[in-house]
Amino acid sequence: MKLLINICAHDGIVSHYAGVGTIVKRYITVLTSLLERQQANYHINMFTPEYNTDSFGYSEETEKMHREMKNVSIIELPNGTNGELAYGTPTNWKILSQNVANEINQINMNEYDKVLTIANDTPYAGLLSMLNEYPNHYKVWIPHSTGKIHKVDSSIENSDLILQERIQWEEDSIDFINKNDNCYLGSTGNYIGEHLINEYKLQKNKIVKITNGEILTLPTEYEVTPQYEELFRKIENFDSIILSFGRAETYKNLESTMLLGNLMGIKPVVIAQPYFEGQPIIKDYEKLADETGTQLYVDVPFNFPQYIINNFTKNMIMLVPSKKEIMGLTFNEIRKMNKDNVLIVANDIDGIKEQVEDGIDGLLVDLDNLVSSKIKIEKYFNSESIKTLNRNAQQRLAKDYDIEKNFNEFFQEILWG
Repeated sequence: MKLLINICAHDGIVSHYAGVGTIVKRYITVLTSLLERQQANYHINMFTPEYNTDSFGYSEETEKMHREMKNVSIIELPNGTNGELAYGTPTNWKILSQNVANEINQINMNEYDKVLTIANDTPYAGLLSMLNEYPNHYKVWIPHSTGKIHKVDSSIENSDLILQERIQWEEDSIDFINKNDNCYLGSTGNYIGEHLINEYKLQKNKIVKITNGEILTLPTEYEVTPQYEELFRKIENFDSIILSFGRAETYKNLESTMLLGNLMGIKPVVIAQPYFEGQPIIKDYEKLADETGTQLYVDVPFNFPQYIINNFTKNMIMLVPSKKEIMGLTFNEIRKMNKDNVLIVANDIDGIKEQVEDGIDGLLVDLDNLVSSKIKIEKYFNSESIKTLNRNAQQRLAKDYDIEKNFNEFFQEILWG
């Protein structure tokens, strides 16, 4: 069988700055491994916005890794920003999607037995409706967030002003998927699937599962530089820490980590990644960090949180305080590291409830009530309880979040089902 795979993503092909990029890189790794094992005759096109080398999130390492792969073409296309912005606004999404569609529509589909186009995240929501129809062409849009969940996107200036336009872009995509053959919605977890059914009127028979997870056959690897060691020296001698990290977004709720750590008498460590220099929310973080004794890191290397977890030897709390979360990658990234000194705690909301079984493989707390959260965490913040939860988490990871297994099931359903 001769296959063509089109992977479309604004992050994870020649850049890496967010969770979307992380999961897209995993898709590419798992997909190529699966095709190689099956000795398939295939080619992969990777479509992404054009990036300047000084663009936000550009990653020379990521681009080099993908350009060196066999049977792969990387195609960077304009989105109207002259390579300055990868994500952009609805205007940029429409330009980018149309440019990608123009490229795909020029392909002679008759040369292939089957063609699969995977469109990742909001910028590509409208792509499927721009593609020519062929009986051997299967199209999947995978939303990694929605306007109705997150509402505000700090990567876009005044994003509240374009919220309705974004939601309409997403709704039109769902409507097209519902009405057309060979078009599907890739659901990264149960929560997002139910959300799209209830809030966007997605038909249940249009869902294909592609649950986010970890590549369990590969070790967690990242480049370590002297900068990591220098940064780590600021916290390595504390008796214990409560750690949170994420993009500088209001919904990430990093303030709660500072307040809770201060209340518990445990050193708060917060890593905030801004979208641009001078992002206003950073000043709020800095003020609260001074008031709570928080060790605040801003715009440090992408993998510094993993370095902390690997090297901090005393008991620590890994807190995911988000007020909104579809399918957080943090839980399984930490589980994969298999640390018997790390207590995973998360806010009891949204898709997090799906990922953490309270008191079994982690803790769920109500961060609107810091006192009750403190009391609950303190019951489990001991070596014996942490080890028990981690042991259960390892079983959960293998059972539900092996992305190689999950992607293979998705691939079987779409192409060989």
